[in-house]
Amino acid sequence: MAVAIGELDVLVIDCQASGATPAHGDLIEIGWALCGPAGIRGPIHQHWIVPRTNRRVPGPVRELTGWSEACLAAAVDERVAFAGLRAAIAEAAAARGPLERAPAVIHFARFELAFLRDLHERLGDGDPFPLDALCLHAIAARLFPDLPRRNIRALAGYLGHSTDLLRRCASHVEASAFIWRALVPRLQREGIAGFGELPAWLAQAPAPARRGRRVYPFAAERRRALPDRPGVYRFLRSNGDLLYVGKAASLRKRVTSHFAAQQKATERALELLTQVQDVSVTETASVLEAALLESDEIKRLDPPYNVQLRTGERQAWFASRDLDDAAIAPDERHRLGPLPSRRALAGLRALIALAAGAEPAPPLQACALAVPIAFLPDAALFAEGWRRFAATHLQRGEPRARVEQASRALWLLRGRAELDTPAQDSPPDGWDLARVLRRLERSLIQTGLLVRRARWLCLLADADVAFRERPLGAARGLVLARGQITERHELASIAEIATLPARRMPPRRDRQACFDAVCYDRLRVLATELNRVQADGGEVALRFGSRVLSSARLASVMRWV
Repeated sequence: MAVAIGELDVLVIDCQASGATPAHGDLIEIGWALCGPAGIRGPIHQHWIVPRTNRRVPGPVRELTGWSEACLAAAVDERVAFAGLRAAIAEAAAARGPLERAPAVIHFARFELAFLRDLHERLGDGDPFPLDALCLHAIAARLFPDLPRRNIRALAGYLGHSTDLLRRCASHVEASAFIWRALVPRLQREGIAGFGELPAWLAQAPAPARRGRRVYPFAAERRRALPDRPGVYRFLRSNGDLLYVGKAASLRKRVTSHFAAQQKATERALELLTQVQDVSVTETASVLEAALLESDEIKRLDPPYNVQLRTGERQAWFASRDLDDAAIAPDERHRLGPLPSRRALAGLRALIALAAGAEPAPPLQACALAVPIAFLPDAALFAEGWRRFAATHLQRGEPRARVEQASRALWLLRGRAELDTPAQDSPPDGWDLARVLRRLERSLIQTGLLVRRARWLCLLADADVAFRERPLGAARGLVLARGQITERHELASIAEIATLPARRMPPRRDRQACFDAVCYDRLRVLATELNRVQADGGEVALRFGSRVLSSARLASVMRWV
């Protein structure tokens, strides 16, 4: 008698490869585990595999899986992994009955089965293929036709399981086992009693109807019930796990906008929104304070779907005066900072060296253009580009002063629009003179801005801030000490900043010492928001020690940063 689907042990398998098929890539990792009625039974087996050929593992695969040449030290020969997998297959098959193939579930079986069949054909001693494998993605397409996405992270998250963003086999095996156990009761309600009935059900079940507008798990009426106020929102899975943190001028409008973008939604956004089944919000008194809270919450909670403002391994850095070295704390030698990375000023150092007449060796060119050495233009083209760049922007005087003065002048001329051009963020496919000049100017603007911003952030770290956002009308006051907001005030006007208790401005070294990645981002966000308030027609006033800068004076100061 066939074992009931809910009582059956199944083999859960996942593979990662360097290409879509064995003809185009090598198996680089394999994982498996037995899953019973209560979930995974026994250990999850996971092995890096020594690639069968010398084909290069593409960059996107490395990024998604975490694979690098260092993984080869722990990798096993495919024969070793296949022997372990065959033992697990035999155990699963025996539980089903004599002469039966092993029941297996794979999230996207068409991909894995190509590599598993290739392994078996080469290493299986001529035996028949031993797996009776089902595709979880195909089953989910019948059970959940309205889900925007059904990849492994989206489906597992929708059902209430957290899956690592890194595509490792053990994580995917765990997620696939969870998905299978969550699907079993739904299949039983469809009348499926045994594993062997599923292929016929999949073949006979009607294909999902073409959808018009996407249907999301998070109900529209709950989005519309959110407050029309500034604040921070947090997207949650059904199990309460945090997915994403965002800020909003209107919580209701911003959250709704995520689900209203039908044509422009990215794959990553759709994967996220498939999992969102709840939201928590924190209202704030202003949009500026929402932006600050968002920055701090992202650092505190590390949401998997936030890309910006996550700390990771970041530090705040301080460069030496000659730009030759950097450290994570300020001292007598390292006094220039805070900076967002150790090599943040490599471009500025290269430009100053070239302005002083240094030989344009490839490493210096690469830093000046902010591209890898492999992407450098022809040496003659760079030389001509540098000649024209220097003639246009670098006048007589000491090299460093010339470069910093030129950076300020270009920033005033072109401003943030120059840095917001996405096409300039990656090395061009081909070089010409105009592109060389453009990259040099962009590097000049960016690195000079980092120096000026470092000085500004050091001032903000212990400042009193007053602002009035035009849409809200009320004035607000913030008191900062060592980069932290220590007091918040309702003000009748921004002029009341002068009535707050006076404080002595700490020495610059003390202000620099408070910076880590969290503090750096908080104050960078504050600087950006103060610029926004003024650009939107609001008012800003700052007090540093006993000195008060009004909106008019600040407009002149803040244009540099």
